[in-house]
Amino acid sequence: MTHEEIHKRIQQAATHAAPDQLDAILSACEEQKGTVISMKNNSNKRRWIAPLSAAAALAIVAGSIFGISRFQQASAADSVVTLDINPSIALSVNNKETVTTATPLNDDAKDIMGGMELEGTNLETAVNAIIGACLQKGYLDELENAILVSVENADADTATQLQNELTTTISGAFQSGAILTQTVTVDDDLAQLAQQYNISAGKASLIQEVIAQDSTLTFESLAPLSMSEISLIASSRNLTTTGVSQTGSTSDQAYIGQDAALQAACDHAGIATSDVQGLSTEFGWSKGVMVYELDFCSGGTEYEYDINATDGSVVKNEQEPCDHTWHTSSGNTNSGSTTAFIGESAATTAALTHAKVGQSAAQSLTVKLDEDDGVTYYEIEFCSAGVEYDYEINATTGDVVKFEQDTCDHYAHRSGSNNSTNQSQNQNQNQNQGNSNGSYIGYDAALQAACKHAGVDASQVSRLENELDHDDGVARYEISFHVGNMEYEYEINATTGQVLKYESERDD
Repeated sequence: MTHEEIHKRIQQAATHAAPDQLDAILSACEEQKGTVISMKNNSNKRRWIAPLSAAAALAIVAGSIFGISRFQQASAADSVVTLDINPSIALSVNNKETVTTATPLNDDAKDIMGGMELEGTNLETAVNAIIGACLQKGYLDELENAILVSVENADADTATQLQNELTTTISGAFQSGAILTQTVTVDDDLAQLAQQYNISAGKASLIQEVIAQDSTLTFESLAPLSMSEISLIASSRNLTTTGVSQTGSTSDQAYIGQDAALQAACDHAGIATSDVQGLSTEFGWSKGVMVYELDFCSGGTEYEYDINATDGSVVKNEQEPCDHTWHTSSGNTNSGSTTAFIGESAATTAALTHAKVGQSAAQSLTVKLDEDDGVTYYEIEFCSAGVEYDYEINATTGDVVKFEQDTCDHYAHRSGSNNSTNQSQNQNQNQNQGNSNGSYIGYDAALQAACKHAGVDASQVSRLENELDHDDGVARYEISFHVGNMEYEYEINATTGQVLKYESERDD
């Protein structure tokens, strides 16, 4: 695509998506109009003597070497800039801020960049072209307005300068945007993680920082989400991203709001909103949709609801007897009832610190608030390196009230790139647990049996849960996983590998 075609494409995008911002988007393109250098053809033929011809040849060779050197220097990548909306695009930029390569990192990005040739344009023009295309195709609007800009450069000052320049550029082209910027250092682990989930290293870095603060969130659940969705989930849980600067606010106008979500939950439960106590509301992701996660008590019952954030339908609900005095006390109502407690994150940190387990090493971590003999505490369970940990953390003081350790027999808890020996040992131990003959097929074989029946490759599996259970005297592996936009649930006979039960549904 020529510079004139890029100019025309931006004009079309702005006309369809943001007509009042056309001049701002186009202004960066004026500098890209090429300068035509006319070459005069001399018709006078001259005869050159040999010494002059030789000197000219040497000059040409020297000039060529110098020109190649200058070209290589100008073409070398000085920075890598990634834009994440849900389309994720990586731009390699030289020290003149000219784009040397433009790489789509996911299918949405391929849709955006179809026909674009951004190589050779300056960074500002390339970013304006991408923003214009995202506006035109509906990836950006007033409801879906968050953009993550990540800059990889060894020089901190240069990285900061690029962040500021890009914030100004994007703000001019999309005035209602929420622009998040960060500097990233990409090591092998981060690059491998980004490649595994087909996202940028910048997005992977942000997700790591978010899940480190909330044990209920997982990398695999956040990776497919747009930046607007991730930003709303993080902000609703008061999670901070220390390395990220933000300009503008992420819009939540696409969703029904917390009050409407509570009303939907109460209507389903058959209770009045005025009777609700101990209310906690957060954004989350469940069964392929954004949800409001609500937890509250009423009339001696504790309710947990996932309400579709777009249409108010009930996605998931659970209820159990509520024995918390702080829920039923006449002086504690609504969200103010939990202010005296340290919170799930602090309780989790206390347990992990006591166990000497890093946040990233804790798997299948669950946290639940409970009460016993008038003392409220957090029940925390997690696995690491083949060991299952159970903790009770005082909800007011953060003290360890009780802790236990046991062998962990869950497949998902054993996974890890650097623990192959421990995995093998744990697998052998866990297969024999509860089975004197040691004849269980094992978690890996059970997963392979499920994948073979489903007609999918195990390497494509994400969000895997695999647990050994017993029902009616039969040992079975209960397996759930996702491949693409399909969700699968299987029960595999732990001895024979036979498929006992299976379900699959589209996870939209």
